Order: sequence, then structure tokens, then C-alpha cells
Amino acid sequence: MPHRPVLAPTEATERYEVLDVLRGAALFGIITANMISYSRYLYLPESVTAAMATHAIDRVLNFLEAFLIEGKFYTIFSVLFGVGFSILMSRAGAKGLVFHRFFLRRVFILFVFGAAHAILFWHNDILEAYAVCGALLLPLASARNRTILAFAALALLAPIGVKLAGGIPVGLLTDAQNALYDRFGLTADTAVDTWARGSVGDILRLNLCKWFSQVSFVIADGMLVRIYGSFLIGLCIGRNEIYKKLEMYRPLVRRVAIGGFAIGLPLNLVYAATIDSGSWPEVLSGTFGILPLSAGYACLCCLVWLDGEGRKRLRPFAPVGRMALTNYVGQSAICAFLFYGPGLGLAGTMGPTLYLPIGFAVYGIQIAASRWWLDCFRFGPLEWLWRMLTYGERIRLARPG
Repeated sequence: MPHRPVLAPTEATERYEVLDVLRGAALFGIITANMISYSRYLYLPESVTAAMATHAIDRVLNFLEAFLIEGKFYTIFSVLFGVGFSILMSRAGAKGLVFHRFFLRRVFILFVFGAAHAILFWHNDILEAYAVCGALLLPLASARNRTILAFAALALLAPIGVKLAGGIPVGLLTDAQNALYDRFGLTADTAVDTWARGSVGDILRLNLCKWFSQVSFVIADGMLVRIYGSFLIGLCIGRNEIYKKLEMYRPLVRRVAIGGFAIGLPLNLVYAATIDSGSWPEVLSGTFGILPLSAGYACLCCLVWLDGEGRKRLRPFAPVGRMALTNYVGQSAICAFLFYGPGLGLAGTMGPTLYLPIGFAVYGIQIAASRWWLDCFRFGPLEWLWRMLTYGERIRLARPG
């Protein structure tokens, strides 16, 4: 009797290294962007930040982060999620398997991971949004490229529609957050002090309260639909297997890189100058500027990859990208130890002049740790757990021999 085909976990030999390099590079941008929140500098009143000895340099670095980093690297990561979706779907189709049920189980487990990440370490988790948007890829999985790109354009332009409509009401979420604040005896004004000096229980309760503000932000800011639009672009890229044929597509990749920087850099200057204002210049510059600059970064990385010497320089990013889930959550876990009260309690004590080097050091540790781990094991620890829960079977972690 013939064996029923099984969709097995992707082995290292089946992976496309350039995608892992891009994921690893995106994680560097992500920790750079997230340090403002990990350090709780984002939540400090202006009177406190202005009194810091590093205030003048902090302002410059804060502007540069908004200009060059903010929003760009989670966009790259989102496009790569769509590429990964297309690869999984292609592998399932080649084996004659029903893909939808498998993928829904996969994103449900990702959502659970995200919720645990948000409560335990960092309420600004993005995995839950990825899980929701991932499930929404399924209705368009068999659509034509033109249809997918049309929906992508609608999603990416949605923040303009939201602005025209006067915003999305999120009163239920803010009411729930305020009710929890009252129940736990917490306030938004004392949040930084709670993170820096509170007990484990205090921090878990505060993270739960803040989780509601993150969900309301993801919805009201249009971040959820931007992620979905980026997923759809990645689906088209993956379906056409551009990542397999980079040399053939080199002229196109070069044009996208040049166009992305030409459009993205000036628009992101406006975005950085108006960020958090809620104004039309912020909405328009973010809508039309973030994706092009993200594409410019990714395409520049691909062009470097196509060069022999450049490939050697980029290879250290690949192990980080192969363990992207572990490293994303790991960044939060390390920074929770550094900045929360049960650890070193550094929350609210520094600006970007000091917290950015810490973020770079954390990422450097992850480069070395990821390489060592993958020399010994087949998957990252969270990737391994995710696969076992998804496939419903025991999967060997250690490499043979």
C-alpha cells in the first residue's frame, strides 16, 4: 500500500540562503527600531528626556532611526513571510496535500506564540498580526497575480482611506485597557516605573494592559493592512520564484533599488519630520515612502549577494535568519532582562546614544549564537517547537553524528 505523502519540515539543504540573509538583515533593523520601546525611552515625558546628558545626540539619532529604520524592516520581513507562504504552498501542491488546514494550524500556533511573547516579554508583539494576516492569505492563494497585486495596492493605500474617514474607532480596546488598569491598580503614567522596579507579577499585569493599546495601534494606525499588503507582494514574488533567478532578474533588481532609494529617501525625510503627528504629511509620506525604501534596502542586499565577495560578507546574517522566530523573541527576552526590574532595571534611564549600542551588541551575540546552534541542531528551538506542534509529531532536533 503506498504511503500517504507528508509535508515534512524544510531542511537546510532545501532552503534558499538569500532569503535567510534577508531575514537576518531585517532582524538587525527590527532590533534597532524596537530598542526605543525595549528601553522605555518611548514612554518618557519630554522633561525627562531633555534632562539627559546625551539629549542633543539622542535627538539626532532618534530622527535618523525614524528616517532610515522605522517601518522599513518589518516591511521587508512581511514581504518575506509572503514569499515563505508561496514556497510552503508550492511544496504542498507538489505532494498533492491539502494546504489550507495545515497552514491554519501553523498560523494559529504562531498566534499563541505571539500572545505569550506579548504578555511575558514585550507587549508590542507583531506575531499575532502576522498570524491574522497569514490566515487572510488563503482566500487569495489561487488568485491571479494581477488580482493579488490589486488587493495589495488597496491594503497599502488603506491608511489614506482611514485618514479620510476620520480614523478607526477602538473604544472597546481602550475601555478594556482602562478597566484592567483600575483592577490591577496601575496607571499609564507610572508604567515606566513599574517596568523598571516592579515585580514579575506587576510586569505581566502591565504587559497585559498594554497589549490592548498595541492591538488598538495596529488596527487604528493601519499597520495591520500594511502588513497584509506586504504579504501579498511577497506572495507574488514567491510565486514567480524571483529569489531563485536573481541573476536573470539582476537588471530589474537594480532598477527597483535605484527607484526605491530615489523615491523613499526624500519621502522618509518628511515621514521622520512628522512622525507621530497624525498629520496628512505623515500619512502620505509613510504610505508612499516606506515600501520603496524597504524595497531599495532589500534589492541592494540582493545585488551585493550576487557578487562573490559580497556574498561572503552577507553570509553571517543567514544563521540569524534561519532562526528568525527564536531570534525575534530572543531579542525581547534579553532586553526584558536588561530593562525590567527583575533583571537590571535599566528602563527609562537612557536615550538612543546608549541603548542603540546595546541593541547592536545583542544582535552580535545572536550572530555568534545562531551559527553555533545550527552547527549542532537542525532548527532553532522555537522553530523546532513550532514545527512539532504544526505537524503533530516528534521531530529530531540534533544533527546526526
